[in-house]
Amino acid sequence: MSSNPKYLDHELTCPNCGTIYLRIPHDVDSFTLIRCSRCDALLGTWSELVSSFDGQGGQNGVFEMSDGQIVRKD
Repeated sequence: MSSNPKYLDHELTCPNCGTIYLRIPHDVDSFTLIRCSRCDALLGTWSELVSSFDGQGGQNGVFEMSDGQIVRKD
């Protein structure tokens, strides 16, 4: 888990454009390749991204995923 739970550790941040906005297909499975919605850069497989998100608090932490965008809960 990240040392500061208020911020993601950048594993989910697009290395190309710096956003955290995922394009998630409707028929996603563990091996689906996920791309950035802004610049189309490859971010990893769905299982890799979910594992990273869950390891940083996931839906039960200070972050939530909504429509492919990860945002900090206030």
